[in-house]
Amino acid sequence: MIDKNIKLSTHAAFAILLISTSAHAAPGYQTTTLDVKHREQSLPLHIWYPPQGDGAKTWLGKNIVFKGVEVQKAAAPKKAAHPLILLSHGSGGNAVNLGWIAARLADEGAIVVSTNHPGTTSRDSHPRETIKIWQRTADFSAILDYMQKARPFGLSVDGAKIGAVGFSLGGYTVLGLAGGRVSKQKFINYCTQYSKLSDCIWIKNGVDLNDIDAKKFEQSNADPRIAVVVAVDPALAQAYQPESLQQIKRPVLLINQGAADKVPAGINVRKIKQELPRASYSTIKGATHFSFLGECTWLGARIIESEGEEPICSEVSDRSRADIHKEIGDLIVEYMKKQLF
Repeated sequence: MIDKNIKLSTHAAFAILLISTSAHAAPGYQTTTLDVKHREQSLPLHIWYPPQGDGAKTWLGKNIVFKGVEVQKAAAPKKAAHPLILLSHGSGGNAVNLGWIAARLADEGAIVVSTNHPGTTSRDSHPRETIKIWQRTADFSAILDYMQKARPFGLSVDGAKIGAVGFSLGGYTVLGLAGGRVSKQKFINYCTQYSKLSDCIWIKNGVDLNDIDAKKFEQSNADPRIAVVVAVDPALAQAYQPESLQQIKRPVLLINQGAADKVPAGINVRKIKQELPRASYSTIKGATHFSFLGECTWLGARIIESEGEEPICSEVSDRSRADIHKEIGDLIVEYMKKQLF
């Protein structure tokens, strides 16, 4: 961080600007849509990738609240088979807002694909759709089929190097793709015990938990093509069936944001780690659940605070979100490079 009260010379300021803007090249970025059998509407696909450097630079996800991330729109991709990483947003979130981690992974040579999961995305989020967790995993299995066969925009996927990163409900999504199964009764028990937590309040305001389709809710959604998984604050942490976790043989990185003893029960994965044969577990000091979202503008933070919304722009420590992102990003990149690249 630079103290705003320090006056920098023109040369020093230019040097700092050069360092900050050249640390990570803007990734290539393109969008398309995909029709899938299990949805009435098409899935919007957001794709980040290593570019040749000939795209038009623009800011993705930049608005009054979020700073966004620079990309090279419609850039030609580098001609090579790249690792593929699926990226799943949380309940009420969206693909573009996770562009910061997509850009980091693309900078390391991966193709990153995300979608806005219908019914659980920004301005389209409903409790009745949130409980249909099997649709989210089906989204990515269909996307994986498409990416391996269609080669959109000339992109080539290395089929032996496929990973998945998910946040919050997206964390469940990637664990589900790895083979993790949940229990309807354990989820009901969790929301009975923690009835005043926001996730249970929101769900129960729109759904009778007893009406959840147990067969679909508890089914296996494993996709054997996915070789490695990173789950950040994954939802349904108290509802996993231990035997399903014990059967997951691929490497899994579990990340909780904040001190382990302060993380809410619904996303605390310390106990899950014990059931996974090849799991690693890390915590991010000074972070909150919302720290994984994109960086906020100064004005955006003030707007969110004044309107009494969830504190999506606030941190509980003196760490900046940029600093937290660097630590999480380094952790995920290092893990992916070790296990996948």
